Amino acid sequence: MMYTLYIYKVIREYADGTRGKRTRTLCRYEPDLAVGELYVHLGPGYPGQQRVLSMTTEQVPD
Repeated sequence: MMYTLYIYKVIREYADGTRGKRTRTLCRYEPDLAVGELYVHLGPGYPGQQRVLSMTTEQVPD
């Protein structure tokens, strides 16, 4: 059986609209984030506001 892994590229965004310097990768098994949206809490290691820049998918075996 194969599962779909959703790989999101996110970047920190501050209240004044400026963005951080480095992007981070967030992997999930559910497609629960929308590209271009701003999220406040994505879990440990992703403090503050994070903007989703892109999403790719990958098939992983069971």
